[in-house]
Amino acid sequence: MRSLPFVSLIVAAACMTVTAQAGPPIAASRHQTAASLEPWCQALTAVAVPHGAITSAAFVPAQGADPEYCRVLATIEPETDLEVRLPTLWAERLLHLGGVAFDGFIPNLSANAAELRAGYALTASNGGHRDPTRGATRFLDNPTLVEDYAHAAIEKTVRAAKAVITAYYGRPATYSYFSGCSNGGREALNAAAHYGDEYDGVIAGAPAVELPGLVSRWTYASRLTAPSPAKLAAVNQAQIAACDTLDGLADGNVSNPDACHFDPASLRCAPNENGPTCLTDQEIESVQTLRADLTLENGRLVYPRYGIGNPGTGLGVFMPVAGPGMPTFSSNLSRGFLPFVVYNDATYNPATYDVQFDLRTVVNVLERTYDFSANANPLARFLRSGKKVIVWQGTEDTLISPVATATAYQRLTRRAGHDADNARLYTLPAVQHCGGGTGVNRFDFIAALAKWVEDGREPRTVIGSRSDAAGNPLFTRPICEFPRYPRYDGRGNPNDAASFTCVGSGRHFKNDD
Repeated sequence: MRSLPFVSLIVAAACMTVTAQAGPPIAASRHQTAASLEPWCQALTAVAVPHGAITSAAFVPAQGADPEYCRVLATIEPETDLEVRLPTLWAERLLHLGGVAFDGFIPNLSANAAELRAGYALTASNGGHRDPTRGATRFLDNPTLVEDYAHAAIEKTVRAAKAVITAYYGRPATYSYFSGCSNGGREALNAAAHYGDEYDGVIAGAPAVELPGLVSRWTYASRLTAPSPAKLAAVNQAQIAACDTLDGLADGNVSNPDACHFDPASLRCAPNENGPTCLTDQEIESVQTLRADLTLENGRLVYPRYGIGNPGTGLGVFMPVAGPGMPTFSSNLSRGFLPFVVYNDATYNPATYDVQFDLRTVVNVLERTYDFSANANPLARFLRSGKKVIVWQGTEDTLISPVATATAYQRLTRRAGHDADNARLYTLPAVQHCGGGTGVNRFDFIAALAKWVEDGREPRTVIGSRSDAAGNPLFTRPICEFPRYPRYDGRGNPNDAASFTCVGSGRHFKNDD
């Protein structure tokens, strides 16, 4: 169902005030111009939001394929800044979008222009704190900002957005969703676990679950000797050559990573040599360390292994944050969480971190004090209420382990019992962290979630595609439900998803512990 915006306007004492409750709304005409809609949009500055205020509201005319909308900015105490985009043609849906890394800024909602065209009202926030440097320094001595970043800003944002929506359209959204990747994926699961009454379904891409173990993994990865980009590329090409055809097709993509047993030691440099495409013993140890579980001395799992993939590309642990010579992503993240969140000491040196002794402190602060990682029990309640969760993960992600995601998902479905069918996990072969790689680069889990929630059309296999930089289609592939992978049938067009079947892969991402 689509409708046009309307705002309840009360004119008194030469000033215009907006209330969601004041009298019958004044409906906009389909033929009104942007100039006539602008005052209605601007009137939203008078909408009351809990513990905050609307700071601006401006009408944005249509540009090319992008529709017209009312853009609203607001702030909630102490530092949660948020944006809401209200399309003229509204489908009575709200889509809350997650942030990235340490947040600190409102993400660019134009990246979701397709959803705006489909009639979604969009909202997103800065994660509860202002830090345009995208670092973690603002958390020092400020537990409120840490709590907002952990999850509390989610509630502040969605409630403010819903107040604006009700004021502008005269009624609340019929359906509300959350979608994010990485830290945004963690936020999506927290939206369901902490504030499940606000949402009908969530999408969590490569979620940063099991955060204490993940921070430990990043900290240890930052100490490894990183092979050069050329050496890492050689490792990647060698493992593709060894494992490409395990899915029935030589196409440069490893779609059955569990069957890939490539050993990086096969590229060991000859004695007294250090060529650009071979690995020294120290470099071999670095790659093998990432592909092994991080455990305590008693064998307890801290964080699982990474799968195949090049840890120096995309957002891998060896990838510099901002060019050669800059700190790697793993170093940058550990330098943020440990000093400014866990130990609340700007002088703390992550190089002194010893997981055998310090993990308990990390768990106590991140989980017991701030509850960063969504617990499986409230997530299971979300599913038992009939609401939906979609999780997705690239199999070549070397910043967040696909094994960790699958393990957390399996724990959730065990807790949910008979209602586990309200959750789905999809694995995307040859896709890196939140995208990138040589696999599919176009897929629509948001549409799949909406059809599931609103029409009861359960998502099974989702079709993804890959296009070049100019948007020209290259191939389509099935995106399979965990624990299956797409296998070429041996006949038909290898660029057509119809030529593939999702088949089981045995231990696919299942942790041995």
